[in-house]
Amino acid sequence: MAYIDVIPLAVAKNYLRVDDTLTEDDARITSFINTALAHIEKQTNVLVYARNNTYFFSNYCVYVYDYPINLLVSPTNAERTEKQNYSIYTTTKTDDKKLVLNVGFDNPVDVPSEIIDCALEYIKYLYYDAETNKGASNKIPPYIMGMIHTLKRFIL
Repeated sequence: MAYIDVIPLAVAKNYLRVDDTLTEDDARITSFINTALAHIEKQTNVLVYARNNTYFFSNYCVYVYDYPINLLVSPTNAERTEKQNYSIYTTTKTDDKKLVLNVGFDNPVDVPSEIIDCALEYIKYLYYDAETNKGASNKIPPYIMGMIHTLKRFIL
């Protein structure tokens, strides 16, 4: 799966009110889909599509903040302790250096609508407003950052 499976091009074009027969901006809109969802994932630790991620043990322990966790791939003997908004994986084997987990939503329809709505608003900003606001410090507008902030699993 990929970001384009979570927000298909047709959905983004419809949200942007771009005629689906116009294809000149398809690559650009696809890039904006990838940018918006990747940024939201990095800010929230909510992964919108399933993939294997590698984490490294430190003192036989790994703190995992990514969500959702689907499957422990390796080492299969690692112990999981659930905490609020994160998990701790521990091992007793000295040769276990890496933890591999399958994390992210298996099905695009399971991605919370708040994340989709936030991403679509971000895509709209990138498509229509980023060019006109270049002189305004190139920052994501506060209303989009506020939306992302409410989606965070925890605040440090």
